[in-house]
Amino acid sequence: MKTIIQVDHFRAAFGKKVILKDVSFTLTNDQLVVILGENGAGKTTLVTAILNAALSQEKTGAIQVQAENVAYVPQFRDLGADYPLSIRSFIALGVRNYGLPWLSKSEKQHVADAIQRFDLEAIADQPIAMASGGQKQRAYIAQAVAKQPDLLILDEPSSALDSEHTLALVKQIRQVQQEQKMLVLWISHDTSWVKGKADRYLWLHNQEVDLGLAKELPVAADSTHREEVNHVF
Repeated sequence: MKTIIQVDHFRAAFGKKVILKDVSFTLTNDQLVVILGENGAGKTTLVTAILNAALSQEKTGAIQVQAENVAYVPQFRDLGADYPLSIRSFIALGVRNYGLPWLSKSEKQHVADAIQRFDLEAIADQPIAMASGGQKQRAYIAQAVAKQPDLLILDEPSSALDSEHTLALVKQIRQVQQEQKMLVLWISHDTSWVKGKADRYLWLHNQEVDLGLAKELPVAADSTHREEVNHVF
């Protein structure tokens, strides 16, 4: 196992309001970890700090990220009605951050694999601007996966999906996570699938973070999230 994220005594506050205090945990590769917490518990704050640490590559901060390739799919993304690229070109756009303007044979294969994995073959050459919301979301995730990350962060990727499509997405992400032995952080309000499909949970509550096995998800975390989801929908 390789340590990907190391958090030591992390604290976050906005003015005098403390969001997270004295948070410490370690996450290794080859895991699907679900981040849980009520609105305002600090999920976005924590993920933003992790992303900033990955980008800065500082060696002295409270959060250390040892990932060579990080991919992030935000919860909300609007490309606009006049975005010109096809779904295939959009996915290919995210494969590399520098270097030659054309893709290698292996990179083209990564794109093709991602298109197939997320059931986008039939519409791959259509403009992404014309795709449905669900199709766009799959394209966003496919772009991130095609990048071959060792750390993939998904911010509520199933928030607009029904239970059937959510489970299908979980299965797809789980498969690629195991094949590539990456660390996946999945922010979610839905706990219905966590015990059976995830490896671990990070539960943010009362300014603290609890890390545990998904199959041992506390009743309090499970019930709180079910109530919140029922209230929203």
